[in-house]
Amino acid sequence: MLIVVTGLVLTAIAVVVGVVVVIDSSLTRVDVDGLAGDEPAGVADGQGPQDADGQDPAVNPASSVDPEEGSGVEPVTMLLLGSDSREVLTPEERTELGTGMAYGERTEVVALLRLDADAEELRMVNIPRDAHLTLCDGSQGRINAAYGIGERDGTGGMSCVVETMSRWSGVPIDHAAMVDFRGFVDIVDAIGGIDMHLDQPLYDQRANLDLGAGCQHLDGAEALAFARARGLDNDFGRIARQQRLLVELRDQVAQMGVFSEPLRTLRLAESVASSLEVDSSLTLNRIRQLVMQHRETLQADLDARTVPGEKITGTEAWLLAPDEEEAEALFTWLLEGDAATASDAEVPGAADEGTADDQERAPVASEPDRCD
Repeated sequence: MLIVVTGLVLTAIAVVVGVVVVIDSSLTRVDVDGLAGDEPAGVADGQGPQDADGQDPAVNPASSVDPEEGSGVEPVTMLLLGSDSREVLTPEERTELGTGMAYGERTEVVALLRLDADAEELRMVNIPRDAHLTLCDGSQGRINAAYGIGERDGTGGMSCVVETMSRWSGVPIDHAAMVDFRGFVDIVDAIGGIDMHLDQPLYDQRANLDLGAGCQHLDGAEALAFARARGLDNDFGRIARQQRLLVELRDQVAQMGVFSEPLRTLRLAESVASSLEVDSSLTLNRIRQLVMQHRETLQADLDARTVPGEKITGTEAWLLAPDEEEAEALFTWLLEGDAATASDAEVPGAADEGTADDQERAPVASEPDRCD
């Protein structure tokens, strides 16, 4: 029995070590300016931070925690981006995925995610891609154009988005990560697809989307079509679909189990890592630290809200003027949670769908039916 248990433990350790090494070697790292701060002392050189007892809190987070004062772990804010670059796709893939060909690169998904070890939920704020802001170079334009501006002027795509978002929101950003079309497809396929219940059929010819009602199994291409279809609703409905996909994806990974299928776990880790572009401060030790400190946070319920706004009239292009007052309240909620608001009824983005005012808002997120 001792030999069997020892063997299982060693196998589990080998899988964990293998996953971490695969992730580290597969990530694409880029230098990003404007992040909240440098790495904690010792993280970059592999020593890791230590508490008063000489323990590494990333390995033993409880070693320096006073139960009455919370976890003692600093919250982390991540900028999440979804790129619409078609240049990573072959002509055949562009046809299959219904993306067509558009030159340049834009961030069609822009969101801030808050990891807070003392919170009961993951908090996320989505910014509509058409939100009209002052960008990093001082020009006025859509937030989804910031990445391309940074790439063209040498600032760096992620650096431009980080600077734009930090200056506008007042939220310090600790890390940034981006995935493109192919990466998203590969991630979904690596976990074997996503099971999702749909209340009604969904059809969008331009996105190659054709799904029936009821329980559906989506592969990577179908999940991408579900996320990017424009003919079903407006951009706020599209954001709501993307938020649901994120939850379904996370839950699917959780159901797989970390040690149940070691080979599949390694393949998933490699697929996810190779699909991401991250800031260079996400070193091997920093990744390990975040996973250890926020492993429970990452499994918590996702509370995702969206900045509302009004269409700017008198322009040929579709532009959205964010509601600055409600955006400020949302960013405060992101940092502080529901304690910062009197009630959900007063929280921006939580208004009923079909509100009578002129603002564009995200639909109310409700718990979807689950497939058995």
